[in-house]
Amino acid sequence: MDEIRLRKAQGIWGWTDEQTAGLSAKQLRLIGSGEEFRQWRLIAEVLEAKNCIAGLKKGDKYVFHGSGFLLPEESTCPRICLWAIAAFIPFSFMLYDRIGQGSDPSEFWVDKVRCMDVGVQNGGYGEALFRLYCKKEETLPKTKLELLEET
Repeated sequence: MDEIRLRKAQGIWGWTDEQTAGLSAKQLRLIGSGEEFRQWRLIAEVLEAKNCIAGLKKGDKYVFHGSGFLLPEESTCPRICLWAIAAFIPFSFMLYDRIGQGSDPSEFWVDKVRCMDVGVQNGGYGEALFRLYCKKEETLPKTKLELLEET
């Protein structure tokens, strides 16, 4: 791990020198994969939605940075729904793990998930079904956070 990248990561996350010195080999490898994380997107595309108070409809997409944060400027969903996003967490970890391992994260074997609302027929309010997939873009514009990292 080059010292400049490590110090930059330390500044971004606000780690102390002691915390930085205690990073594991796995953590250092992930830090070294920073450019890979920047290029990947996790996309949750609505396949169907019924009675959704967030206004989701077929074809809407939530788009997440490879590091796991929502990119509202790339998403097309009209509202952020916590009950939908909660279901995506395992997929974010799978993407993160595959990038860290140097594997291709572009396909999930299990690629569909429902939001956490069970639907009105089951005592909830609405429901949505999503397909999750990853996409790599070589020429993505930098996010606001990435622009800050460069300073």
